[in-house]
Amino acid sequence: MTINKQHGVKRVLIIGAGKVAQQLAAGLALDARYHVVGFVDDQYEQKVPSPWTILGSRHDTLQIVHDHSIDEVIVTYAPTWQQHLAERLEKGYPGVNLRIVPSSLDALLRLDRIESFGDIATVQLARASTKITQVVKRTFDVLVASALLAGSMPLLILIGVLIKLTSPGPVLFSQQRVGRYGKTFNVHKLRTMVHNAEGKTGPILSTGKTDARLTKLGYWLWLFRIDEIPQLWNVLCREMSLVGPRPERPYFVQQFNSQIPNYAQRHEVRPGITGLAQVYGGYHTDVRDKLRFDLIYVAQHSLWLDLCILVKTLGVIVTKKGGASSYYSVTKQDIQTIEQKSHYF
Repeated sequence: MTINKQHGVKRVLIIGAGKVAQQLAAGLALDARYHVVGFVDDQYEQKVPSPWTILGSRHDTLQIVHDHSIDEVIVTYAPTWQQHLAERLEKGYPGVNLRIVPSSLDALLRLDRIESFGDIATVQLARASTKITQVVKRTFDVLVASALLAGSMPLLILIGVLIKLTSPGPVLFSQQRVGRYGKTFNVHKLRTMVHNAEGKTGPILSTGKTDARLTKLGYWLWLFRIDEIPQLWNVLCREMSLVGPRPERPYFVQQFNSQIPNYAQRHEVRPGITGLAQVYGGYHTDVRDKLRFDLIYVAQHSLWLDLCILVKTLGVIVTKKGGASSYYSVTKQDIQTIEQKSHYF
């Protein structure tokens, strides 16, 4: 199929062909930036106004996107049991709060990216942050990382000596991780485990303080997160940020990408030394649950949110307590915004 694409005009596919979808199409038709190619709907017998047609069912969506050179897909409102429940609770039990665990797509919604066409509002999924946001975040990272690295140098020297005296092997431990846009880099940490800990087992995920591979000194370095200090150098090298999703090894990223929808979306931002999943989830939190935290951060990250996470990280280090149970006690303004934008965590 030959497609004649107009320069500067986005070709749009609308999922759903009901009244809302048709109103949306009419609104888009008035905007010269968009061209509605057609609808996707499982009810083929449903009629839509000319010049549009139903191009196929939901199962055909990816093929339609390919065949018709679609630039933008818009999913229209469709009532779900959650929405029906919310409406019924509001009418019958107005004092009852409803919380919904967001899907990976819910977590990526950006309410500051609302655009209306006619009377229909659309919300865009998170993409790359603005230049201003990136510059502010990078400047903050460089200033704080430089100060912390310089101030911790005497401590690093002392710990380096202790590591050499208490266990054979190097002081620093370097390991390949996946960073922004899927690019790999070497993350640096103070060695907390026996040398060549995975020599016989291959890559395995750590079990935290119960990990038998931890040395006696390494346990305390891990407990107080001191082993993470060398990653400040990764921050200065633009490979990491102070706050962001924790970087994972390529071996596990390959598995997670094939098993978990939207996992790769967490690589839209630089990985961090600490993040939402680390301070609001537990050490053993399932990777799918951690992903919700990561995607919420990708969608909502800001300097204020970074500051909240850094403060919370200090609290976790001091008290050795984290997890979702303490989430609402430290949220403040930006975390409340996260709740609102994510349909409540």
